[in-house]
Amino acid sequence: MSPPPPEDQRVTVLQVSALVDHVAVVERSLLRQLVGDEVAGSKRCSLEELRQILATVGEFQSKAGGSASNVGRALAAGFGTPVQVVGTRGSDEWGSLYSSSMRRAGVSTQRMKVLQEGSTGRSAILTCDAERTMRTYMDPRVTTSAEDLTEDDFTGCSWVFLSSYSLYSEGLLQRAVELAKQAGAKVVLDLASYEVVRSYHKQLQEVLEGGGIHFCICNEDEAQMLVRCSEAAAAAAAALAVGTSDSGSAAEDPTAAAGYPPESTLPAAVLGLLLRHCQGAVVTRGVLGCVAASRDVEGLVAVPAVPGVAVVDTTGAGDHFTAGFMYGLISGLPLERCCEMACLAGASAVRVVGAELSQNEWQWFHTRLHGDLAGDVVQDSSAAEVAQELLGCYALITRLGRGAVYFGSARLAQSSPYWQRAIRLAERVALLLGSPVWTGGGPGMMRAASEGGLRAGVPVGGIRISREAGTNVLTMEDYLSAGAAFTCKYLPARKVALTDAGARQRPDQRTAYLFLPGGLGTMDELFSILTLLQLGKLGTALPVPLLIVNWDGFYDGLLQLLREFDQTGALKAAEVRQVMVARTNDEVLEYLASFYDLPAPEPESDEWLEEVLGDEPRTEDSASAGPGEPNGPPPELSELEERLEKLAGEEIAAAAASAADGRLDHKGPVAAVVAAAASNSGASSRHRSRRTSGLGTPVVSAHAVSAEDVLHGLGPGSLIGGGVAGRK
Repeated sequence: MSPPPPEDQRVTVLQVSALVDHVAVVERSLLRQLVGDEVAGSKRCSLEELRQILATVGEFQSKAGGSASNVGRALAAGFGTPVQVVGTRGSDEWGSLYSSSMRRAGVSTQRMKVLQEGSTGRSAILTCDAERTMRTYMDPRVTTSAEDLTEDDFTGCSWVFLSSYSLYSEGLLQRAVELAKQAGAKVVLDLASYEVVRSYHKQLQEVLEGGGIHFCICNEDEAQMLVRCSEAAAAAAAALAVGTSDSGSAAEDPTAAAGYPPESTLPAAVLGLLLRHCQGAVVTRGVLGCVAASRDVEGLVAVPAVPGVAVVDTTGAGDHFTAGFMYGLISGLPLERCCEMACLAGASAVRVVGAELSQNEWQWFHTRLHGDLAGDVVQDSSAAEVAQELLGCYALITRLGRGAVYFGSARLAQSSPYWQRAIRLAERVALLLGSPVWTGGGPGMMRAASEGGLRAGVPVGGIRISREAGTNVLTMEDYLSAGAAFTCKYLPARKVALTDAGARQRPDQRTAYLFLPGGLGTMDELFSILTLLQLGKLGTALPVPLLIVNWDGFYDGLLQLLREFDQTGALKAAEVRQVMVARTNDEVLEYLASFYDLPAPEPESDEWLEEVLGDEPRTEDSASAGPGEPNGPPPELSELEERLEKLAGEEIAAAAASAADGRLDHKGPVAAVVAAAASNSGASSRHRSRRTSGLGTPVVSAHAVSAEDVLHGLGPGSLIGGGVAGRK
């Protein structure tokens, strides 16, 4: 089970020479027999020596190996990240095993070069008492050179993982960084080993100073060697500068003069050094966890190692740490969370023999990371897919931030009378709250609300479903920017994510749920959130405004249904007290401003209302024209208006009296008049829309009202089918 990152985040890993690991658990006596006193660490050996070792140990496991391959496999199998490996392998059976092992983990091998001459690299990894001893054979003919890399190797990728082992091939690391930069990808560099840092410090320093490394990862041995080499280089440079200066006197502290802090602790020293050239860096410290720093985070972030983990084999632990950390970076998670995921991924690797985690081990990882429920999920089940989607949604929400969440029909598009109103509402709400806009990322009302947020200049995110109601193709609207949407296959993940996008976690967050005109899917979301509010299970102790936008009385039928629930005892009106019913954009804005104690926004202009909501622009002549006159309202509607004006006050009083007597079945004269008008074939729905769009329909209240009051007949939400009533 793995939380996939945003869809456009593809990773390329460079494995200079394909490698197959042969992993065996041996006794101490046998280890001494095979390698003598040179236990632990890694050494090169001949092909014949490798064969002799494997013949002696007997039983072993063979899988794709190599630092970059391990990182790529963990990202693909454990985190659901699209990964491709670039490099070179032989055409022998071990090369075929390498490719099949990587593909089985979900890594693309299409960019692997296959050489007809030469053998694929192989390594005997001997594990004894949680300590590994490696003997590796590499055919010098089977390797990747700088000339082998092309732009196509990095096209379409957003992230690139490189190991400093690439420095063994002259110019290769520099070439890879250059091509990644051209592709617009961010590079994560692992320093590989202290031997590499010591032997290739000059080339490594040139790569770092080139500015093409986004994040650098190293262990304490590599960090110490980097600082020592840098101090030596700085001291030599300072001495040279002194020797050529006029003063002729030596600097008292040449390393300090060059900017390197010798008094600092090792992690602080190397992080300070690396942050000169990289966006961030992290130092792994084994049982002490890790320390990280980033240019956009103040101070150092220290995360302890995972306690209570029995170490079986450290093979691949660093690579899994890197994979966990990279996944956090790719998903836009905070630096501390990246470190936590990395430490846990590394801990998962030391629990098993070899550098590949089984399905059970990934379950253990997700159990520790996300709770017991995640560990009970089988990777190949639909439940696991839902969990993957949900975690991907959470990563997107964390990156963009919580805000105003809009629900509405995918079928009500540009031709709908609600289209412009939805755009304008979302724009004004975004300007008022300054919060991101969230929708289902599809067509119709979702796109309208998204466009409103884009006009306001706030972040806009979408939690999509692969097929929206009323569409006959996969819905992949292109109006959202890259990385701003996540597509779900399963509806539950989308529902939970959209609910979470509006659940305030801090008092300074301004969120809301706004229900625009919609159908079954919108009702599903509405009743889900209403149930969460009813049970107190929204996921936050902070209140969140929920508004039903009752344009043109669209939701009158829904409100009547809720009233029937209340009257039969299936629902208590007080349970929907938090739900507000608004008939106009102004009422929505006024309520949100009051809720968050913000300055009341200016009401919408009459010109905008007439332009957007009228059948045609309202002119001065039409405004003053009488019934039956040119440009004037139809006679029957003018008569209806007069009757409503006369009876509106009577209905309010009657409704209040009915509620005071405990009777909730009052049907006042206004309702009767409206019903009669609706049955009159002379009053078309088009005319009704005009008459409820600022052309004189009486407004009982100019404010949003609680659904509780509506159900008790004390509010205007459904008394007259108010629609988008104009301001008085």
